[in-house]
Amino acid sequence: MGLIHKLPLHLVNKIAAGEVIERPASIVKELVENALDAGAARIDVAVEDGGRKGVAVTDNGCGMAEADLALAFAPHATSKITAEDDLYSIETMGFRGEALASIASISHAHIRTCPRAAEGEGVVASSGGFEIEASGETVGQVRPCACAPGTTISVRDLFFNTPARRKFLKAAGTELGHVSETLARLALPHPQVAFTLTHNGRGVLNLPAASSTLQRIADLFGPDVSEGLLAIAGRNGPVSVAGLIAPPSAARATAKWQYFFLNGRYIRDRLLGHALREAYRGLVDPNRSPAAFIFLKVPAADVDVNVHPTKIEVRFRDGQLVYGELLASLRSTLNRANLSAPVSLDSASQSAVASPDLPPPSPAAEDRRASIRQALADFFKSSSSPQPHLGFPAPQRPPVTTAPQMPHQGDMSAQPPAVSRPGPSHLADPAAPAGSGAATMQVHNAYIVAPCEDGLVIIDQHALHERMIYNDLRRRLSTGKLAGQRLLIPQPLGVTAAQADLLARFAELLATLGIEVAAFGPGTVAIQQFPSLLAGRGVAAAEFMRELLDKLAEDENTDSERLLADVLEMLACKAAVKAGQALTAVEIDALLARREECEKGSACPHGRPTTLKLTLRELEKQFKRT
Repeated sequence: MGLIHKLPLHLVNKIAAGEVIERPASIVKELVENALDAGAARIDVAVEDGGRKGVAVTDNGCGMAEADLALAFAPHATSKITAEDDLYSIETMGFRGEALASIASISHAHIRTCPRAAEGEGVVASSGGFEIEASGETVGQVRPCACAPGTTISVRDLFFNTPARRKFLKAAGTELGHVSETLARLALPHPQVAFTLTHNGRGVLNLPAASSTLQRIADLFGPDVSEGLLAIAGRNGPVSVAGLIAPPSAARATAKWQYFFLNGRYIRDRLLGHALREAYRGLVDPNRSPAAFIFLKVPAADVDVNVHPTKIEVRFRDGQLVYGELLASLRSTLNRANLSAPVSLDSASQSAVASPDLPPPSPAAEDRRASIRQALADFFKSSSSPQPHLGFPAPQRPPVTTAPQMPHQGDMSAQPPAVSRPGPSHLADPAAPAGSGAATMQVHNAYIVAPCEDGLVIIDQHALHERMIYNDLRRRLSTGKLAGQRLLIPQPLGVTAAQADLLARFAELLATLGIEVAAFGPGTVAIQQFPSLLAGRGVAAAEFMRELLDKLAEDENTDSERLLADVLEMLACKAAVKAGQALTAVEIDALLARREECEKGSACPHGRPTTLKLTLRELEKQFKRT
């Protein structure tokens, strides 16, 4: 007997499920796509325990006839394509015929459907519906039943027969976040369809049918994202480009708010992402990402969506054409727009009062909070002895910024670039150690040049101060919580359902950082308390919280210790002096005085160097003295 043999059908389906079904959100994606292909005007999604216990999708689409339902769980059974040529002109969301068979192979699945029958100009329900069940290797018979026109597919006990895969599912809140994001990707290109999402019987999303994409964005993400968006200047050609992009001043901390859709399907494509970055080059900080909702249409024959079972990757026939059209549309939009950044007063720094006592943290309701508490202890086991608190004194005088006088030479009127001249306290013996009266100089309001024993050092003021604050935050957290200031006027912050869940899950971490938020109406929370370190430096509370939520959403699957370190790095970066900020002589001395005793002071928390050293030997070499 040979070694090669055909695999059993149920094993083939399980292998396919490994590619198609990764988590509950994958089931939601496949079932909602089928509902959209069925012409549904309303789609209701209900999940239990983040989808681990159950997922149900109900639509009011065309439904299925008895004969079609009998083949619903059969592998590679589909109504979307009939011949090989159809693969090269896919115009439906689904077409592979793998989803239902894969879902049934690793869960208990049930379909109840009722086809619609045309009657005159209206549409009425047919005489009755049908249902069928499938579980693992077993597929039941079609039975008649009573139900409304449309289809309801229920999936329970995901991965019940593949426990190894079930172990990889995350906490209910994490899985719910993935479900919410998946539904958002499906709802954005279909504003005419109403969507709802409930979790354990509680409403999470309610998206009524909208007349525009802008309204759908507002319903999904709130005014913080939707207000100020710029309509993309469309172009008439082989590639249709439409959508909305944020002005450069509204750039976010991560690329989470970038959505690309091709012919109504959410996709990820490096070429499109590069076009977006290129359009904003020079307009936004390289470390920030513009928000964008971009909808492309190309002829179905010019794109291959049959690249991966999840259909999230595509291959363009002429990728450079698509790239060029998108880049031209984005540049045209930005060039014609008024990109002046709005000015807003920081109410956090104006309305904060000292509040030494923090409210008690909310009870630990999930394992995640327990792991964060443990991380607080583990993270600082190796902390060094406490260092004096770094705090620059209030500026006493502005730095003297002048240009040295040049002798008159004919008509030459150009002056050399200005540098910050040292104050009197810095005009001491050049051989004295830096930070104790040595001759120092701030260059371009970003770098500090100071002598050392065998040459000179150039210090990045932001990177060094960031490292000092980070070390100080570690020291403070090793003994308790960060101090917070209670705001006289709580600041409202619009949040999505997924972000509200993040705030609840990380409530203890926020309290540790000196942050307190409370519910403030539908889709809104109020920032009640803010870290004193940031409030005293004019950091806007709402802007910081938006970036913090993006960070929590991006890193929620990392271990608690790494997540805490990332948040502390973010705090330190926000609180540190910035490049371009002029420092007084006293402030420069305060910074340099602690440089030598700063643990890991050679690099900032992100790994960038804080200090460069130029030795006398290297100087003599450059000036040909050797």
